[in-house]
Amino acid sequence: MITEAILEIADVLGTALGPVFAEVADWRTRLEQALAAGSSTGPVVDDAVEWLVAPSLDDARPMIGAGFVAAPGFLEDAPWHLAWWVSAANGVGLGARPGTLRRLASVENPLDESFHDYTRLEWWRGAVESGGAYLTGPYIDYLCTDELTLTLTSPVTVDGAVAGVVGADLSVARLERLTDGVLHAAAVPAIVGTAAGRIIAATDAAVEPGTPARRLGLSGDWHPVPGCGGTLAVAGTA
Repeated sequence: MITEAILEIADVLGTALGPVFAEVADWRTRLEQALAAGSSTGPVVDDAVEWLVAPSLDDARPMIGAGFVAAPGFLEDAPWHLAWWVSAANGVGLGARPGTLRRLASVENPLDESFHDYTRLEWWRGAVESGGAYLTGPYIDYLCTDELTLTLTSPVTVDGAVAGVVGADLSVARLERLTDGVLHAAAVPAIVGTAAGRIIAATDAAVEPGTPARRLGLSGDWHPVPGCGGTLAVAGTA
C-alpha cells in the first residue's frame, strides 16, 4: 500500500517536472549541433543561447535563470565565459529595482580577485563526471539567484570533448508550488529528494528543503521520478 502511494506521487511529480528536464536535454542537443558546425566566439554563443532559453524564463515557470557555461579554452575569444540569462522575476544584483530578462554579469578574467573557477563547483563537476543530467542543491545561490535554488546541468560535448555545460536555475519556492499540492494530497508521509540525498519537499512542513535525507527515517526504497534523468526520487518516511 505504501509503495503504491509513493509510486503514484512519483508519477504525478514526473508529469509536472519532467518537461523542465526535457527542455534542458533539448537545449543540450541543439547546442551540440550548433557548436559542432564551426568555430565559436562569445557573441555567437550568447546569441544562440539567448534564443534557446529566453522563452522559458517567464514568470510562470520554475526556471529563473538558464544558459551555457563554456569549458575553459573552448571559445576562441573568451577562455572563460558564461552565457547565462536571468528572468525578470530574478532579483539578483538589483536591490529593490524591478527586474528584466538580462544576461548575468560575471567576472571572466582569472587575474581579477573576484574571479571564481566554476569548474570546481558541484553543478559543473557533477554534470561532467556523470555525463548526464545532474541536480545540485537546494542551496542559497548568491551568484545567480540570491535564493534557495536547485541547479540542473548537463554536459555539452563536441567531437568527444566537453565544450561546457548547459542548464537552468530552478527556484525551490516555485517548485514547491508544483509539489505542495501533490504532497498535501498524499496518502502516506513522503519526501522528495535529489540523487545526492538532499530534501526538496516533504509532506511534513517541518522538514526544511536542503535537509540531508539521512537524518530522516525511511519506510521504504527511493523511487525515481519519471522523466527527471535519475536526479529526483520519492521515498516514504517512518
